[in-house]
Amino acid sequence: MATDLISGTTRAHMREISAHLGPSRLRPCWDGSGFTAGLAKDTSGGGGKNLFSSYVDHISWSDPDQVSRALGVFESMLRVYRTVVESSYSTENETPQQRWAKKLEEARREFEYDGYQITDRLRIFGSAESRPDHEMADAQLYAEALRLLRHARNQMERLPSTTREKPEPEIRDVLLVALGAAFAGRCTAESQNGAGRTDLLLRIGDRNVLVGECKIWSGSTKFRERDIPQLLGYLTRYDRYAVIPLFIRMARPEEIVEKAAKELAEHPRCISAAMPDHENRQYTFVFRSRSATPWEVEVALIPFVIE
Repeated sequence: MATDLISGTTRAHMREISAHLGPSRLRPCWDGSGFTAGLAKDTSGGGGKNLFSSYVDHISWSDPDQVSRALGVFESMLRVYRTVVESSYSTENETPQQRWAKKLEEARREFEYDGYQITDRLRIFGSAESRPDHEMADAQLYAEALRLLRHARNQMERLPSTTREKPEPEIRDVLLVALGAAFAGRCTAESQNGAGRTDLLLRIGDRNVLVGECKIWSGSTKFRERDIPQLLGYLTRYDRYAVIPLFIRMARPEEIVEKAAKELAEHPRCISAAMPDHENRQYTFVFRSRSATPWEVEVALIPFVIE
């Protein structure tokens, strides 16, 4: 008899997580996975658990290909679960990040029994597998680029003359100087990629480690119908990291940031939205690309309050 590569205990743990997600959050995690829902064998629990079982009960857990695809679904579930945990109310004196750390450790223990590890970025690998070096490097380079953009933003806000009455391309060039200086000129502007020319493209070797599209806020409708689709259109098959530097010239910028984050979180291709970090000055989302065989892209929103 073939051995299950993911044990029933681990699957039961993910089923418990599905109860916290509910059908509306859980269904997109399965979309595009290649699995079809059937009649659930285990009908105990609520809607989230029943939906989970309708897929899981019909997977061959000894088939490496099916298990690999199921792990992709579990990764998506964990990302959504993180958002739920961090945004939930707690009577304990702990931060959202501390609450999530506890839940992540629980999941890690379950998967470790089956010989899998969960990375901080919520990727699941077998203990004998290794993440490609270039993927590790790309994640680190992307994080460094975002750090530089945040520092450039802070400095631009301290020196309003750098942005006063300037159009978006000239403001963008300030960011281009910051990234170009740090990455030895490997960040370019108006570079052809995907369906058009993106504002910022950081290419290391033959890989894009950051695709950026700068926008001046002009309302929720344009942001939803024009700006977000434009960025997604610039992404190609191996692009995994993107950023939207959002320039805000209006009064009450906090309200505008909330509107922009809401539009991203509620976009039909968004599969998870993390709590804001870096003192609420960066927002992180995970999107599913526009493709018959979609891939996932991390999208950072960095607001700039400018003159």
